[in-house]
Amino acid sequence: MRPERKWVVYLVRCADNSLYCGITTDLKKRLAAHNLGKGAKYTRSRTPVGLLGTSAAMTRSEALKLEHRIKKTPTRRKHIELDKKKAYPKMRDTRMVKEIQKELQSVVKSLGQLTDSVANIVAAVEKLTRTDASERPKAKRAPVRKIVVVKNGVVEKIKRIPATQIVYDLIRESPQGMDTAALMKATGFNQRKVHNTVFQLKKQGQITSTRRGVYRKI
Repeated sequence: MRPERKWVVYLVRCADNSLYCGITTDLKKRLAAHNLGKGAKYTRSRTPVGLLGTSAAMTRSEALKLEHRIKKTPTRRKHIELDKKKAYPKMRDTRMVKEIQKELQSVVKSLGQLTDSVANIVAAVEKLTRTDASERPKAKRAPVRKIVVVKNGVVEKIKRIPATQIVYDLIRESPQGMDTAALMKATGFNQRKVHNTVFQLKKQGQITSTRRGVYRKI
């Protein structure tokens, strides 16, 4: 029994002007899949695609061989290879071509509408982000690290403020408390130093944890 000749080799031009060759038993369905991003991996980012030509019906083995030959052929000769010696003439079913073109136009239109919707969503999100940013409280200024003691108009000494005092003052001025990230940003201390400092303050009974990583004064 001879194999059923129901496979065709097709050639399409992608949105980036490159060519793609494949085989199928349902050309209409396969082209629609390409334009929906569900076809071959190569065409998913290159939609929409447009049909350039197709072979006559053949066995799967014949189609695979022709597909392989076309893919190995330089781009400018792929179409010639498909039509070579008219062994695999271009599709002549005008009605089918028109139906496919109509389907493709519908898909392209839907993709365009989807692109517009996505663009509107992105714009809305950016607007919300800008609004949120404008409503955020201003970051606290970095606390003073040193105090200059002046006596009779002369600098007598410069006292360095302990890290525990700096962190405590920040927490005391925040009714809702402050978390580790906020303390790091306000003081410039690294995470380890912040943790060591709040540990000392908790041990001294000056602050407490309202929840994990958030501290307020007692």
